[in-house]
This record gives sequence, structure tokens and C-alpha cells, in this order.
Amino acid sequence: MKTVLVIEDQDTSERIIRHLAPLGFDFIHYLNPVKALDNIDEIDPDLVIFSAEDFPRHWKPFIRLLRGKQDREESVFILLTGENFSSEEASKASVLEVNGMVDSQLQDAAIQHLQDIFARYNFLSEPRSDKRYPGTWTEDLDFAFTHPRTYALITGAITDISLGGLNFKPDMPQATADIMEGEEIEGCSLSITNKIFQVDIKVIRNSRQIAIQFIEIDSSGHTALMEYLNETRYRQTG
Repeated sequence: MKTVLVIEDQDTSERIIRHLAPLGFDFIHYLNPVKALDNIDEIDPDLVIFSAEDFPRHWKPFIRLLRGKQDREESVFILLTGENFSSEEASKASVLEVNGMVDSQLQDAAIQHLQDIFARYNFLSEPRSDKRYPGTWTEDLDFAFTHPRTYALITGAITDISLGGLNFKPDMPQATADIMEGEEIEGCSLSITNKIFQVDIKVIRNSRQIAIQFIEIDSSGHTALMEYLNETRYRQTG
């Protein structure tokens, strides 16, 4: 997924890249919006994430040029906004066919909003249509499995999770490099608040992280995960 970032703030751009790179996004990052504007024909992006906080005078000419070449279904334009972004500017964004506006602080709710936008435009390649929750929500969750051929125990960190699957960063990537996309692994362990449930999985993608789809999880495990995510969402937004 060819993605253009027009963002000056380094922390913001690094957070976006850290979250989206495991999902298959490729990035071209511009610190100069004029340079990005000049190169838009050559790049032909699938997705643009543009910081109105960093460049409040440049996002409107950029989206006008983009929409003159690609409609909102062909190229998604997401605007990063902040407390100084007025309702009048938001109205202009809607008229100019901005696909979505996301808080530039990129807290958990904003990351979830990003994922909702991606799901709406079919940007998430794995067949997980349910909502994904970021790694900051997974402090009481653990996942591990046994390599199907070497029988080594594979441990690591969950980077996002949904009721249908998760993204997993192995502690030792070299130990999982030979696991093929489409491979099914039985008897994996998902720990939810120190209670372990058995799940069978399918590997959707294996790159820097492993994208995993749950094939089978018993009803008690599904209920426990749903309750955990609902309770965590309540704590985050309450």
C-alpha cells in the first residue's frame, strides 16, 4: 500500500510508521509539503496522511490537486488535526472530499479511528473485519505457539488484537522466518488475565510481524477476550 506522509513532527510520523508498517503499508515521507505536491503525479499514492497541524496552509491545495486526478475511492486522504482546527476548516475538508480526520496526538481512540477508515476502504489485507485494538490494550494478554516443524516455543508481543485475530512480533524472528503464509497451526495459547485458552490459527502474513487469523477458539476464550476488550475500552474512554 503506497502511502505518502506529509508530516513534520518526528514523533507523529514514527508512531504512524510503527503502527502501520506491520500491516503492509510502504511509506514515502515528506517534510516539505511543496515537494510532496510536486511529486504527486509520479507517486500516485493509495493513501495520503497529511498533518494540518504542521502545514495548515498547504493541505487544501494538496487535496484539490489530488482530487483532480483521483477520487476518494481511488486515493484516500486523511487529515491529522488538533485543537486549533476549526469547525469551519472541518466543513471545508468535507467539501474537498477528505476521507477522514484524525487527532494528531494519535492516542488509542485515534489509532482505532484510523483502522476504521482503513477497513471502510478495504485497506486491511487480512480478513479481519472486526475492530482491532492497539498493543497498549494488551498488557494482560499473551500469545505463544509451538513451531509446526522445529517444535520450538515461539514467544513475543501482541501489537494489535481483535476478536478475529492478532498481529504478533516474535522475540526471535529468525525462529519463525520459515513459517509460510496460509499455514495453519493448532494448539496455540492465548492468555487473558492469566487464564490460558487454546486457539487454532492461520498465518495470513509473515514479515516483520506475523498477522494471525483465529480459525478456532472455544466459546469461553471468545467470551473472555470480548469481555476484556470491552472492559479495556471502557477504561480508556470512561
